[in-house]
Amino acid sequence: MMVDGQNCQVKIDSGACYSVAGTNWMMRGERLKVQAPVQHVEGIGGFLLDVIDVWSFDMVNVYRQVVKLSACVIHGCTDEFLFGVDFLEKHRTTIDFDGCELKYNERDYEVMIPFQTSNDRQDATVATVRLPVEVAVAMRDGENGVFIPARNHGAVSIATTVTTAKNRKILEPAVNDHSGHIRLPSKTVLSSWIPVDDDMEVLPVNNEFQYERVKDWLDELGDGTTPLENEDEVQVGVNYSRTRELVLKVLRTYRNLTKPCGDCPAATTLDVEHHNDTGTAAPIMMKRRRQAQTEEQTVDRNVDTMLNTGVIEESDGASGFPVVLVRKKDGEVWFCVDYRA
Repeated sequence: MMVDGQNCQVKIDSGACYSVAGTNWMMRGERLKVQAPVQHVEGIGGFLLDVIDVWSFDMVNVYRQVVKLSACVIHGCTDEFLFGVDFLEKHRTTIDFDGCELKYNERDYEVMIPFQTSNDRQDATVATVRLPVEVAVAMRDGENGVFIPARNHGAVSIATTVTTAKNRKILEPAVNDHSGHIRLPSKTVLSSWIPVDDDMEVLPVNNEFQYERVKDWLDELGDGTTPLENEDEVQVGVNYSRTRELVLKVLRTYRNLTKPCGDCPAATTLDVEHHNDTGTAAPIMMKRRRQAQTEEQTVDRNVDTMLNTGVIEESDGASGFPVVLVRKKDGEVWFCVDYRA
């Protein structure tokens, strides 16, 4: 098709609901002040491409006939132009595959758009299964991290990987499930990058986590054979018998973590220290407690219990935090410390 004195290649796509054009076509048409029929279109490979707006175009075929149509300009595509189903239905076109012509009536004359088809397969018969993709990350060179991909990348499958950043980029293995070439959308968040700290140990994949090896390691930790109380009611989230067996061994070995110790809850958390760095500023005077005077005895009783059991320690500093009593619907009272102050 001739557009602005230049020969441009367009395609007829009966599988596209709307006619679409790449961003390079914006300079060849005029923007219409109409609302786009959709906000996104699905590209090759299942990627969602944003619709910028609707443009109108005037084209001239080889018979010097003018073809006018409107198309959605999409972000993430440059040179492509597709005649969609909306154009075919609007003009009630007829596609003649024998003569390789698209025909429709425009007022008092017949418009014919010749096209070419090709059966030559130039693509490789064996698709590349796994290839490295260079991804930009906001990390320093030499920093280790975990690359966690987003949920949907269309026909491209990206795996979670532990790697090292180099020149603010990493190499990520990807699998192309599509038979042809696929371009990943630009300026799109492909994943999350979690840096690996020095206190984190990255374990190599060397078959150390096989069932037999993990079972032997758990047997060395302690008593993993004595059943727990109500062990049949324990839900581990999986139905695989071997996985459930290993999880139960861990719970049996560390059974004391789930036992209540007097007035203290079960020791299922690590020790927590709260540092209040006020610098050289003077303490701010605030109300010590936020409840009615009739509940002072409840607060004092909870404080004495936690002091006696070692949950909290007595302090004589100038800074402190108010306490809050939260009453639940079932009548239970929670003793909370408001650290937001």
